[in-house]
Amino acid sequence: MGKIKDSILLGILSGLIGTTCMDASNFILWRNKKTEGLLAHFAGSMIMRPNKLKRGKNFILGQIFHMTVGSCLGVGMVQVLKKFGKDYHALKGGFFAMVTWGVLYNFGQKMGFYQVHPRLAKSGYMSVWHHLIYGLATSTAAVALADPTVFPDASKNAQPRNDSRYIYSDTNYRTEDSETPVFYS
Repeated sequence: MGKIKDSILLGILSGLIGTTCMDASNFILWRNKKTEGLLAHFAGSMIMRPNKLKRGKNFILGQIFHMTVGSCLGVGMVQVLKKFGKDYHALKGGFFAMVTWGVLYNFGQKMGFYQVHPRLAKSGYMSVWHHLIYGLATSTAAVALADPTVFPDASKNAQPRNDSRYIYSDTNYRTEDSETPVFYS
């Protein structure tokens, strides 16, 4: 299979992979009673009442909404990696995920976007965990699936340091090929 050159398609696919990993972890922890609900319930509460989410078809609608948001955020993750390079992609993915968690989970609850509100602290901790899984999986999938031309190489963008001119800036000078000194300001 060839590598993906289109950054939008790459973002959608990596976000979908990240969301799938996030949902798998959420399902396992929900089954073991480590969290109060599934992420599809949480996402679905933005578009319908919580009592309607118990129906199968409405749960699937919540899951589709959750996967769509995750895929869209994957496009943002690819843009971050394009801008800043793919080096340390796991760290960048984790940071991106924590910013996303702060906006979606905390700001969304304060603004009343969700009709489902977790009551236990462990649900909040699990939400942080799931977002970290999302960020790590999304950034790793993006780097693995991307064509080498999609992300810049950080070592090629690095500028060589020339600190010698800052020692005595008013007295240091260098000469070019000519004998005339060139002073730094």
